[in-house]
Amino acid sequence: MFRLVRYRIKQILREKGLMFWGLCFPILMGTFFHIAFGNLGTENFEDVPAALVSVSENQAFSSYLEELDGSLLKLSPMEEEEALSALKDGRISGVFYIEEIPSLTVAGTGMEETLLSSLMDGYTQNAAVFSEIAKTHPENLSSALETLTDYHSFTKTTSLGGRTYDSTLEYFFALIAMACFYGTFLGSTLANENTASFSTLGARRSIAPVSKLRIISADMAAGVLIHFASVLLLLAYLRLVLGVELSGNPGLILLITFLGSLTGVSLGAAIGVSRLKEGFQTLLDVVIPLAMCFLAGLMVSGMRQLIEESAPVINRINPAALISDSFYCLTVYEDPERLAVNLVTLAAISLGLTLYAFLRMRRERYDSI
Repeated sequence: MFRLVRYRIKQILREKGLMFWGLCFPILMGTFFHIAFGNLGTENFEDVPAALVSVSENQAFSSYLEELDGSLLKLSPMEEEEALSALKDGRISGVFYIEEIPSLTVAGTGMEETLLSSLMDGYTQNAAVFSEIAKTHPENLSSALETLTDYHSFTKTTSLGGRTYDSTLEYFFALIAMACFYGTFLGSTLANENTASFSTLGARRSIAPVSKLRIISADMAAGVLIHFASVLLLLAYLRLVLGVELSGNPGLILLITFLGSLTGVSLGAAIGVSRLKEGFQTLLDVVIPLAMCFLAGLMVSGMRQLIEESAPVINRINPAALISDSFYCLTVYEDPERLAVNLVTLAAISLGLTLYAFLRMRRERYDSI
């Protein structure tokens, strides 16, 4: 048995087309995803340009803006006419008026204008405090401003499990599912090469003095091992080269990957023994994985969540969604019960497809070859 598996592995590794779709194509897709999404959320916030128009003296407000200049704001002293012209041309986002009762003029409702309005509102609400600090302890004005403007220290976006959620992970989870189901090409090839009506190799194998069960078992074992190794190489590439966060129990990651690979290869074998024309089999090998991965969120972010709200049963029987959700449970939202249900369902689907393919291939009989 081991000898049959070893020879079959050597034969599969020589099939460049199978190795491309099982290993190279997912790695290329992962690279493109990283290029497209890798820099999201890493942009540096630039200081907001604004003008200063001095109408009368206001030491507290002047000190307030002085502390913000270079950290949140890029202030330029101007005459009122020049400032309004720059505001109209879009060269600045707002005009601060330094006077007894300070004011702000903006010309839009964008993010920069909202920030300026928030800073103005913050000063207005704390004007008396800042005035007193500026008069009595001007050296403490800087720390008072820090306390007022340091919004980010109070809030942080995290999952309920306590881990920061990156929405781009959904694409990579669906990509891993797609890689698992590109094993359909390998499964279909293995099934066809055990069918006399599809290939000369299948004809020779049908009359070989070896148990059909041993041949089929060796083929499936070799196919699953090679595809499992291919998906593991993809995971290593995503984690070590692209820096995609795939944390969690390594044993569970291996289990999810193995069940996904087994399901992909067994699905291909089930398609291969369906007695359909070879061209139509190839079409199914492409369309079925793409359709499942589309529903799992590979092409459209939030698709799996949308289906969960409208037709949750699809997510319960879609193997690609089960794989993606399993990685989500492991990496982002720690839910052992949900993960266990996903893995049991995946195992049941792969077992059903494998048994179906086994039975169909074992029952093939020919009057003559």
